[in-house]
Amino acid sequence: MRWLIVEDALRDCKGHWFEYLGTFARELKGLGDEVTILGDRAAEPFLREQLSVLPVLPDSIWHRMGDGAWPLRRYLRVPGHAWNTFRAIKQFLGRNEKFDLIFVPTVLVHHLLGWRWLIKWVLPKTGSRVLLFFPNTPITLGETSGEPAWQTAPTAKLFNRLIRSLRPEVEQGRVVLGAETHPMCDALTKLTGLKFTYLPHPVAPLAEPSKSERGQQSEKLVFGSYGSARHEKGPDVLVPAVEEFCRRFPDSKVQFALQCVDGDKSLWNRLEGNPKVRLIPDYFPSGGYAKQLHATDALLLPYRRSSYALRVSRVVIEAMVQGLPVVTTAGTTSEDQTKEFGAATFCRDGDVDSLVHAISEAESRFSELLAAAIARKAAAQKHFSVGQFRATLTT
Repeated sequence: MRWLIVEDALRDCKGHWFEYLGTFARELKGLGDEVTILGDRAAEPFLREQLSVLPVLPDSIWHRMGDGAWPLRRYLRVPGHAWNTFRAIKQFLGRNEKFDLIFVPTVLVHHLLGWRWLIKWVLPKTGSRVLLFFPNTPITLGETSGEPAWQTAPTAKLFNRLIRSLRPEVEQGRVVLGAETHPMCDALTKLTGLKFTYLPHPVAPLAEPSKSERGQQSEKLVFGSYGSARHEKGPDVLVPAVEEFCRRFPDSKVQFALQCVDGDKSLWNRLEGNPKVRLIPDYFPSGGYAKQLHATDALLLPYRRSSYALRVSRVVIEAMVQGLPVVTTAGTTSEDQTKEFGAATFCRDGDVDSLVHAISEAESRFSELLAAAIARKAAAQKHFSVGQFRATLTT
């Protein structure tokens, strides 16, 4: 099977795209498939060397989000990026052999318009199937009803219309619409009237077992929180909760390792000098995240329900395939997944006191939670795998 993976966010090693698509490339080749990956035309040499990324796509739209541009300029980026995507892919396909499957891992409205043109006008000549994957969408859930609804922005209305326009191709099987959580699939299916397919988010386990699984527990437990400290990940809840936990439980065995990049520095400064807290102010170097995860006993993930009631957390999956317990937010996809494939204690959304209690519960029940996480690790590794992803597409 010949795969073409198209991802303009592949420009540098920030975010999860490098690890995510590296897992696909490595494991698909192990299954006997051929893989070609297209990335941002300014892709770093490292990506070109490690993943053989071909730098042919327009400038990453992801790297321009949050740049403070005026609304009109942001809206004009939609047709502009769509046209540039259409032109780049059309030219590439005209110079290369046919692919069995074209996989677009992170589709925004900026990409969707261009792919509609490609699907309608170019791809019928190639015979390639297309998998459009939607890890994030302009959908909100009612606070009381829990019912999905489109956001009010004009781009959300365009997003809906563009997906609905693909009905003939979806019904013919030429286009697969995919999402990586069951709640997201259900919401999109309900709002568009088209079938969305659940496909698990693949995460390769680390080569070595965790510190706790190796039986190397010491007099302390390391509870960690890693990655970009964006608001949706709850740093404004995590920091005061860690402060309060240290005040209430001075004799606790828990030590905190917290990565504080891209966040409010004044917030993280509150933890400076706390003997139970190690702040990590920079991104991990190559191999640094794996090393830190090996030294971690549990992960702290108080993610906001407004962002993660539908979306997946890759970090939660990394914890489950590694056999690590987590502390996370009730009512999110993380709760659903850890109940089936991992072990967790849960806090209420945005509630500092509840998070303090959940951390304390994770410490008091740590042996029980660790045993459950390890017992479910094999099932997590099988489910969140490229093999499972591929099998779902081909059956």
